[in-house]
Amino acid sequence: MIDKKDKKILVELLKHGRKSFTDLARSCRMTRQSIFSRIKSLKRKGIIKDFTVNLNHQKLGLNLKAYILISADLSGYLKDPDKNPITNLRVLPQVSQIHRLYGRFDFLIEVLVKDINELSDIVGKIHKLEMVTKTETTIVHENIKNNTQHPFENALK
Repeated sequence: MIDKKDKKILVELLKHGRKSFTDLARSCRMTRQSIFSRIKSLKRKGIIKDFTVNLNHQKLGLNLKAYILISADLSGYLKDPDKNPITNLRVLPQVSQIHRLYGRFDFLIEVLVKDINELSDIVGKIHKLEMVTKTETTIVHENIKNNTQHPFENALK
């Protein structure tokens, strides 16, 4: 799907996402035009989803990160996932991630909120969903490692 040159470009972008095409070309030992066409191809293939900014949520007043595990009675929703009320949580601005799980719980939701009161409001909204049978909320005390680049750098070796 991708060759060594594409991998080199991706590793450089992971390390230095703001590098210009000229600088990428220099560090990858390719022409600027080749870098441009390869990045365009990687975007078209869906390998590069987007270019984004990684913000510090605490500096923006979102002082609390929590994970909410949800158990739900999915029997009426497995045939038509679009009617699953959990997917309605996507519209809540505090919800940054929703994952469907295998195991004891059915969903894992990551939320970023200002304070414990806002978290309580979110948990209350979740409990009002007809299919929810149980939740467990875990508040993040300290972030030890948050580097989504490492798995990709390792996979691109």
